[in-house]
Amino acid sequence: MPTLSDPPVRPGPRRRVGWMRLSKDSDTRSIQIGVLGTVLIHLLLLGVAPLFERRFDPASVGPGAGDSSGSNFDIELAPDAFEAPEPPPPQRFVEINPDAPDNAPDESRNFGAQNQQVAQEVPDPDGQSDAPAVEGQNEIESTAIVSGARNEEPAEITSVQPPSPEVMQEIEQALQEAARQAQDPLSGTEKVDGDSADGIGSNNVKLPANPTAIPERIEGTTEATQREGSATGGAFRVDPSRPAPRPSLMASQVRPAFLAERVDGTSNLGVIAHTALRTEYGAYLARIIDAVDTQWDKNIRSKLEGGFSYPLAGSKVAVKFRLNKDGDVSIVAVDGSADTVWNRVCVDAVAQRAPYGVWSDDMIAVMGDSTEITFTFFYQ
Repeated sequence: MPTLSDPPVRPGPRRRVGWMRLSKDSDTRSIQIGVLGTVLIHLLLLGVAPLFERRFDPASVGPGAGDSSGSNFDIELAPDAFEAPEPPPPQRFVEINPDAPDNAPDESRNFGAQNQQVAQEVPDPDGQSDAPAVEGQNEIESTAIVSGARNEEPAEITSVQPPSPEVMQEIEQALQEAARQAQDPLSGTEKVDGDSADGIGSNNVKLPANPTAIPERIEGTTEATQREGSATGGAFRVDPSRPAPRPSLMASQVRPAFLAERVDGTSNLGVIAHTALRTEYGAYLARIIDAVDTQWDKNIRSKLEGGFSYPLAGSKVAVKFRLNKDGDVSIVAVDGSADTVWNRVCVDAVAQRAPYGVWSDDMIAVMGDSTEITFTFFYQ
């Protein structure tokens, strides 16, 4: 029995993409699209590659860009481009020990009136500080490492007393005799005959120490004396019966100072000293400190003689002032625990000794036209 069946299905028209016909099957069509995208990307890269080459070619930069005949250039770093920078100048003033040897360190953050390298009399094996260990007071801020007595006068140079006129005459005569060459007259000859007239005889001659054809001997220096004088440097030897005192050096005078407690020290053994570089400004400040300290002591004595009572022990006065290139000062601020009279004594100690001297060109180049300084005075 014939049955009705669905009419045959005719395939529809296939979609085209350019010259490429895409398959109706979804999997096949995905592959075809992927291949097409890959081809297009490669074509795009081939087209833009020359542009990238010209963009990053050094010959295309600067004059003659794009011209194959343009000159190339090389980049060379300067030889000193990576040299280590110079160490910064020292910024912290410290008071030095005048009895320590002058020994300049390679570098230091400290400056003062003298070159010094850190040392202390009893070294600390683990110490690495640029300042020596000092026994002092915790509440004191000070860079001083030695203290003296203001009222002690420095020892004067002991001069040799001049000899008396009689001694001077003897010395001059001795010098004249020493300068005169000794001369001896020629001696005669002694003839010794043999036993017979035909025998052998001899003539004996004894030569003097300084033979000269003169009638009488002249006293003076001999070759042995000259050799002895050259061995002693040719210097005139002082008569042991008239000894003279040796000249003595002037002892260093250290102003009295309060020391800050400093536990950390150094492993270097020697005369107690900071690590510090000598600068012109450091020597200038040291002179100011000495001048102010002397004036402060005079002002204190003057007030005590005038009937004022000494301030309470432990009082301190901080005087901030501006010092300009002409050596003049102007007081900026005063902060003190003493009364008004004794605060004024400290201010006057700073102001009365001004001007302190004109700055050099090097000091002006480092500090400008002025600088602020603070001095702290302690009444004990």
